[in-house]
Parts: sequence; structure tokens; C-alpha cells
Amino acid sequence: MNAVARDALAMTAGFFAAASYIPAQAAPATASETPAANTITFEQYRDWRLHFIEERQLQVAAELAQKDITPQRRASLERQKAYYDFFAGMPVAERDRRFRERFDEIDTNHDGIIDPNERAVWHEKQRAFYDRSSAYRRQAAANDGSRR
Repeated sequence: MNAVARDALAMTAGFFAAASYIPAQAAPATASETPAANTITFEQYRDWRLHFIEERQLQVAAELAQKDITPQRRASLERQKAYYDFFAGMPVAERDRRFRERFDEIDTNHDGIIDPNERAVWHEKQRAFYDRSSAYRRQAAANDGSRR
């Protein structure tokens, strides 16, 4: 797996792990509140993305500080750092516009919340997208092996 695909897969996995996180409620949910507990609003999504960006910046900086990483890994980390620094330095309005576009892409019924079904559909869409590149690489490697 090349570094770009690995990084994209890691970012996607992190997104889905965090997208399934819903903060605990102070009071127990009633039967009528239970469906809302499994949904994500734009504000929750935006806050999660901001937190994720901060966390990834710290993780990438820590790994870049290590002296024994390969040149390929260092290059991959530098690309990740540039990506997260780009979002961190972006004007709030532009950043929120981009986050809103992605949120609206996930929120297929456009009701302002991402429900568990929409999360599952998005997860499968992302898995298919990232697995496609992996499958393509495996197929290309198999084809190259048969030419020898």
C-alpha cells in the first residue's frame, strides 16, 4: 500500500471512528429522545473535525520529530502536515463552508442531521472508494507479474 493510500485510509478510518462518537447526555434519554442520540448535527460534525485536525497535527508533529523514520514516511508525514496546517490556517468562513459541503454530502436527505443510516451509507461509499485504489494496485501488480 503506498503512503498516500495508507494516509487516506487512516484519515477515513479516523473520520468514521469519530463520526460514530456522540457526547454523553447529562440526563438519561427518554424513549422519544433515543433516535436523536444517534444523530450528528452540523455543529457536532464541525467541532469533531476541528478537534480531529488539532489531534492529527500533534500526532504528525510528534512522529516528524523522530529521527529514525524512513524518507518515504517523512514525505508522507510532511504531506499530512501541510493538509492539516492548511485547514487550521483557513479563515473560519471558508473552513465552515467546506465542512458544510461535506456534511451535506453525508446528509443525503438534507434534514440537517446525519443519522445512523446515512453514516453507514457514507462509510460504505468511502470504503468502496479507498478499496478501489487498493484493488487497482493489486490488479496492476498481478498484471506486471504475468508479463515477466
